[in-house]
Parts: sequence; structure tokens; C-alpha cells
Amino acid sequence: MPGRYVLTTPVRDEIDHLPDLLATIEAQELRPTRWLVVDDGSTDGSLEWLRGRAAERDWMEVVRAPEPADEYLGAHVARVKRFGLERALEGIDAGFAGVLDADILLPPEHYRVLLEAFEADPELGITSSVIRSPGAPREAFQREDLPRGGTHVFRVDCLRDIGGLPPWPGFDGAANVLARLRGWSCRLLPELVADQARETATRFGAGRGYARKGRYAWFLGLNPGLVAIRAAAYSVRAPRTAGLHFAAGWLGQALRRAPRCPDPEVRAYYRWQRPKEYLGRLVGRRGPGFVSRGRSGPG
Repeated sequence: MPGRYVLTTPVRDEIDHLPDLLATIEAQELRPTRWLVVDDGSTDGSLEWLRGRAAERDWMEVVRAPEPADEYLGAHVARVKRFGLERALEGIDAGFAGVLDADILLPPEHYRVLLEAFEADPELGITSSVIRSPGAPREAFQREDLPRGGTHVFRVDCLRDIGGLPPWPGFDGAANVLARLRGWSCRLLPELVADQARETATRFGAGRGYARKGRYAWFLGLNPGLVAIRAAAYSVRAPRTAGLHFAAGWLGQALRRAPRCPDPEVRAYYRWQRPKEYLGRLVGRRGPGFVSRGRSGPG
């Protein structure tokens, strides 16, 4: 049997999703040793509902976020998730720690399969399932070497090696980069599928969500050529304006010379190494694999 793990979930006004979220955790073949839910300023009854359920389960704990909620997400969410991971691990002898977003449902074998992947590969530092958005076989642009933040699971040794979850915008991508730079491998499991109730970054509307993605791209230092390519790729599917919002988010940050990621290794990766990986893929050399949107899998 794979080792023990803890899990954290940030929650803010998710009352409609919470019963299904709890059900998906209880249905796991391998349940977390501790599930720490961090309420991020809910006003819809989520906190009261969660406290009621936690009172009946010794493996579930509910706490408040350590700072006021931030409408614009980004670094605030990163800090809340970082806090949740650290708090979930307190006093627990667990080898693995995961983040689960509140709007995601999982197949029953989800964490068993992920932890078996860790057990089979001692160099695996971060893994996740594939995210399936509503109305699509898979969310587009998912690379098999870049685990997804919504279902990120870390080997605790790796998490400590990278200094904890980065407290920055684009924290999930930065965590993958830092792990790889420190010698860990990162892998998304393409046949393990998690279902998302809404498309990534669209909680407050697609326009604002894609503009936020553009701001993250600026912060991380994504190569401008890839910014243009990504904006074009976002525009080929609904909503057609997604690429414009993404480009506007990036350009707005560029014009006001907004701060960038404080880690030079992360910035250098996004500026130089990421384009090389995509170019290698295009010319048939070694490069990142992408998850086919037509593949089937559990969930």
C-alpha cells in the first residue's frame, strides 16, 4: 500500500460544490490522513457547512485563511495554498502532500494511483491528474511533464527542497520549474482524469481569467514570442476573445513595468528554456509531450 498523504483545499463561496467535494474525498480508495480545508473569507455559508462536517470526521479540519481574501487571486491564492500545505503537515508523518481545488471531482482511485507513481519512481517530485473541463474531452495545452495545480501532489522531500509552494502568481508552474531545476522529475498521469466544474481561470468571468493568465505570463518572464503564440492558440476556441484578454493582461503589465518573479532561475527558464522545448517538439526532437484531447481514461 502506498504511503500516507495529507491534502489541503482552499474554499471561498463554494457551497454549491462542497457536498460533491466531500463525497469525492470520502470515496477515495486511499483517503488522506488529514484533509485541511482553508476557508478564504466565504460569505455563502461554506464555512459553517464545513465546520459541521468536520465535527463528524477526525481526519477533516477547517481553518480560516491567514490573510483577508483578495479579489484578484494570484499571489494571495498561492499564499493560502502554501499555508494549507504547511498546516496540514504539522504533526503528521506523511511522505506526500497535495492540493485539491474545491471545484474538482475525482475518480475513486485518484490518490492511490498518484501515490503508486511516486512509489515506482523515487525521483518523481510532483505529479497530478489531467484536468477535464466542462464540455471538452480534456482541457487543452496540458503537457505530460507539467503537473496541474488543481490536483498537484508533492513528495514532501521535494516540497521542502523547493522551499515550499512558491508564494507568487503562477505558483503551480513555478513549483514545477523549481523541482526540475533541483533534480526532481515532474509528471502528469494522462490516463487519470479529474473533472472540473468550470474551466480554469473563469471563476470571475473568462475575460478576467485570461487577463490574469496574461499577468502571470509577464510575472514569470514568459518569452514574448510564446506570449504571442499562446494568445493566438487561446483564440481558436471559445471564447474567441480569450487570446485578446490574455495579450492585454500581459501588455498592461509590460507597459507599467510590473514586478517580475524574484527567482532568476524561474525567469530564465520561461524566457529561454520553454521556447526551446516547444521548438524541439515542433521539429521532432526531444521535447514535451501533450495530452491528446481525444484520449480516454478513468473519471
